[in-house]
Amino acid sequence: MEEKLTKSLETYLLAINSLLEEKKAIIVKDVAQYLNFGGATTADAVKKLKEKGFVNYKPYGNITLTDLGEKTVIIKKYRHNTITKFLNRVLDIDEKTAEYNAEQMEYSLGNDVLTRLVNFLDFMEQCSCKEPKWVNSCKSTLETGELSAKCKSCSGGCCCSNKQ
Repeated sequence: MEEKLTKSLETYLLAINSLLEEKKAIIVKDVAQYLNFGGATTADAVKKLKEKGFVNYKPYGNITLTDLGEKTVIIKKYRHNTITKFLNRVLDIDEKTAEYNAEQMEYSLGNDVLTRLVNFLDFMEQCSCKEPKWVNSCKSTLETGELSAKCKSCSGGCCCSNKQ
């Protein structure tokens, strides 16, 4: 079962990952400066991440990600990017607002619901239809505030399916 991280611990984990992408070796002070947090608070968070198996760390030593930490970062980034892309491309929400709301969704949805949502969005991205007609109809409705005439007369088999 995947260990659930608090928003705070996830922030530290993602910061550690970002720093490790820039530098080969990082210490608690680097993470604290990166996040603009206090050293003692950061050290406590890194210790908790170590206890949960996400990082390797010895006091005053370097911090590295464990396999679990690396896997978790990949999953978290993928989920975030997938939801952000959906909010931006399909719902036409500006990038900054989409980023913020994707993060809020990630923390407010249960893991099962979040996984299903991301799987659905991933399916939609990979579907051979690329952009089903209902996506364009939805965009039009969002822009105008009204269903198109085609959608109003739809009985489920005209504008929203590939069978026309």
